[in-house]
Amino acid sequence: MLITVLEDSGRGLAATKDVEANQPLFTIPKSCLLNADMLHKWAKKHSVTHLSSVQLLTCYLALYKAQGEELDASPYTPYLQSLPFDFDFHPLSWLVNNNQRMVEKLAEETKYKLIKVQDRFKQDKQAVSNQFPALSTGDILWAWLNVNTRSLYYGCKRSRSHQDHITMCPLLDFANHSLGATNFNTSEFRRAGHPIPTMIAPKNGLRSEEQVYLLYGFHSNQTLFVEYGFTVSISPPELSIDSRVVTRFEKTEGGAEKRALLEARGYWGDWTLHADPTPAHPSYRLIPALRLLHVSLQDQSALQRWEATVNGELDEISPQNSERMRNTLKEMCLELQEEAAAHLSPLDALIEEGISMASIQQLWLEQHDICTAIVQNITDGIEL
Repeated sequence: MLITVLEDSGRGLAATKDVEANQPLFTIPKSCLLNADMLHKWAKKHSVTHLSSVQLLTCYLALYKAQGEELDASPYTPYLQSLPFDFDFHPLSWLVNNNQRMVEKLAEETKYKLIKVQDRFKQDKQAVSNQFPALSTGDILWAWLNVNTRSLYYGCKRSRSHQDHITMCPLLDFANHSLGATNFNTSEFRRAGHPIPTMIAPKNGLRSEEQVYLLYGFHSNQTLFVEYGFTVSISPPELSIDSRVVTRFEKTEGGAEKRALLEARGYWGDWTLHADPTPAHPSYRLIPALRLLHVSLQDQSALQRWEATVNGELDEISPQNSERMRNTLKEMCLELQEEAAAHLSPLDALIEEGISMASIQQLWLEQHDICTAIVQNITDGIEL
């Protein structure tokens, strides 16, 4: 395998020769992995065994960033030296470093998701700072983003929760994301006799110098952007609109009580719009929320009928409620559509000036196109 530099996606992993389909490309020895098991002795020495895996790995990397070669007897130094020099491209860095010029170019829905990532960072940063007060925010941010963008699922004996089953892995983490890549983190893959982590050639094989990809997950571009700092040309066409819907509930009578009802039934948040499969449509989670938005808490009959729709016993609360729900969805989509159109022209000008804004432009384009399709479907009377 060869680490190569690609014009459109930075560093990547490529084959050095032709490889037949489904042939193992490489296996990373357990001793080379960086995780809670391999760092247990180090964690005991520094009294940080109580930290989560993300926090533990962040401590280790942040100390390396601060101390360099002075990090005590690190067998991982060659790997650590291969990590990205900085994360200036990542939107979390814009938030933490107060880069308003870049933050202001993001859609409100993207900012809303990004702030949730920032909340995770703040929580982990506090835990790390409690153990190592001298570490700077910059070193902790660099370490945390390496862990968040480069870790993969791996069963660790010393992990206390599902979220703690992660590892950092030399070489493998140079592979770029593709929806068409083989997912090696499956039980079927392990039953086939491939130890984890092992990379195998795709079903069509590989040609010499062809790039090897990794499936990061079936994520939308919004998620890829706020978590990893990039977008791709082929991803599930999906738009999160949590902040828009939350605002509607905050402004409606009984909004807090309605939120409590939705939370109790597991329907609060994670509201999305989709262009695929056609016709473009709201997520199944969004419809109960918009129905409840237009129900009076004093109308017990309507509340009972709402419960029945949630349980799948009724198709709608009433024709009037369905019409209001569709109108609200159309209003929100028109707002999102207009915002996207207003931001796309200035971005085009910046791209012509040589400023790389491709990911932000793609997010605005997806927002515009998804919302345009849903507005058209509502106008045409297509069932959602």
